[in-house]
Amino acid sequence: MEPHPKNRISCLVADDHVLLRKALVEVLRQEPDIEVIGEAAGGEEVLAQVARRRPQAVVLDAFMPTLTGIEVCQQLAASDPEVAVVLYTGYDDLDLLERALDAGAKGFVLKSGQPSDVARALRVAHSGQVYVDAAMAGALLHRRFERSDPLLSKREHEVVTLLAEGHTTEETAAILVLSPATVRTYAENAMHKLEARNRPHLIAKYMRLGLLG
Repeated sequence: MEPHPKNRISCLVADDHVLLRKALVEVLRQEPDIEVIGEAAGGEEVLAQVARRRPQAVVLDAFMPTLTGIEVCQQLAASDPEVAVVLYTGYDDLDLLERALDAGAKGFVLKSGQPSDVARALRVAHSGQVYVDAAMAGALLHRRFERSDPLLSKREHEVVTLLAEGHTTEETAAILVLSPATVRTYAENAMHKLEARNRPHLIAKYMRLGLLG
């Protein structure tokens, strides 16, 4: 097989619900930097197609015939760790999210969100970062924060969590009853502690460090 264009992310889409899979494929094919090179309806079929087509990324439904998305993640992490796996699911379950990340998934996207979120997750996962749906990112960070010896102060953690959920500086300030300038200071302090280049990098690094904690 010819190598895939270097400026496009080659991906495989797997879901046993045909209509949902076809709809997602059509959405991804509108993205200029993403190339859908195959589809699958079950876990074993995913592994076979990965071996044959060598995609750079895979979008997986969490629950499929023969092998679940988690089981596919585990096998790909062992056999093809360079393949970025994004789990696409209808279940906003924190335990499922943690199991997916522990299994090697680089992305977790809810089907209740916008299909374009999958494209965003693919780009982040392909870059080596971890993408978690904004609807669950805050809850994940809070759970990890509660379990570990935090790198950030409680207030810095609250600011980062709200930013991870997609809130603006002004919205974060209103929620925490702070001034926007104070929110920016907390965010800058967190960036300095984690040696982050910008806010997206801050959120990605804190989430990754939280996973290790």
